[in-house]
Amino acid sequence: MRHRALIVEDDPNTQRLLAAILAGEGFDVALADDGDIAIDLLKDGPFAVILLDIVLQRVSGTAVMEYLREKNPAMLERVIVVTGLDVNEIRALFPSVKLALSKPVMPARLRASVRDCLPGSNAGAVA
Repeated sequence: MRHRALIVEDDPNTQRLLAAILAGEGFDVALADDGDIAIDLLKDGPFAVILLDIVLQRVSGTAVMEYLREKNPAMLERVIVVTGLDVNEIRALFPSVKLALSKPVMPARLRASVRDCLPGSNAGAVA
């Protein structure tokens, strides 16, 4: 069975790059360029991994984090924040985030982070 991944990113180029990397790793990829769209997709069922930008044009990644905290806190362990913000700031704002990557994302680092984030993995750290 293929894993499902959700990419929440409003930059089309970054979204395409992340989707291509995850599809190449065998994921079925769902895309959201806004927090509202992401929340609607999360209501349809769980994802093995969520790549989440925090700064989005309309509804932020923070709203997605709050939704998960309220409705499905276990899913927070599957969130990888992909951001242009300082990773230490992300750690301070969201202590439950298992992984955070700075943009631009290195494909090899993303692949390793996704593997660490998959259910059953006990690795992972904010990097």
